[in-house]
Amino acid sequence: MPYRIDKKDNVYKLFNLTKKEYVKKDFRSKETAISAGKNYMRYSGEKPILKGNRLINKTSKAVSFKNYNKM
Repeated sequence: MPYRIDKKDNVYKLFNLTKKEYVKKDFRSKETAISAGKNYMRYSGEKPILKGNRLINKTSKAVSFKNYNKM
């Protein structure tokens, strides 16, 4: 589940992009929000990558048909 880091007032919040809702926890700094989002993603078996203010899942490269036959 990818997340977006938003700043509201003096707290940072994680916005779940698949469920379209905020996580219940509020964070005091951006770094803690990022690390918590990474931990949430690792728990669900994803590989998090930070791009801008978004935590997205690392996509694996597709195996081409030529290389698949050699396996």
